[in-house]
Amino acid sequence: EEIEYESKQAAEEGEPEFIQAFAEKTGFKLKTKLGESKVAMTKQYGTESITVSFDVSEILNIDDPIADISVYRESEQGDAVKEAEKKSEDTPEDFPIFFTATFAKPGVPVLYMELESEDGIIGVDHMKFLPNEEAATSVALEKDWARKQVYCGPIFGQLSDDLKENVDEFLAERSIDTALTLFMQDFIEYKEQGEYLNWLKKFKTFIDA
Repeated sequence: EEIEYESKQAAEEGEPEFIQAFAEKTGFKLKTKLGESKVAMTKQYGTESITVSFDVSEILNIDDPIADISVYRESEQGDAVKEAEKKSEDTPEDFPIFFTATFAKPGVPVLYMELESEDGIIGVDHMKFLPNEEAATSVALEKDWARKQVYCGPIFGQLSDDLKENVDEFLAERSIDTALTLFMQDFIEYKEQGEYLNWLKKFKTFIDA
């Protein structure tokens, strides 16, 4: 029943217009695959190859302590009977997202930034330099481990105000801004629904086997 419901919802909604609109406005191209939680967006900016990566699991950052709750009462026979579904009415629309941005130019080390956004504001956690684009963007475990061994850069908040402002301008010029974070939130919610439906189908296949 859940599969039928989710499939009907997906068919009625189709692919939302905001995805194409964002791609046309910013030049970012989405790279995503059903069954995988990682999402990448790529674009060219002059001689730079830019890759922004984030994860669907970021939706778990939603702080909703009273999510869907089944309310039960006890029948005269002592059995638990579902009485109602209590749903939170104040689930926040915004949730924090941790993501990375990679900037690669020919012949120089790659700038790799670990970023976070909350309420549309982007904060810089770390700025590293890596030997090449593969070292910066590969999802292989050994590459991820190698990235963690690289000097993470100075504490961003302790940089001079001029330097921090220049970094902010650097990101904004490349469309890494509030609009991007809002798009990521919307896309995470959209993709999560597709992944949920795919998960349901695999669950049914397993049970029916």
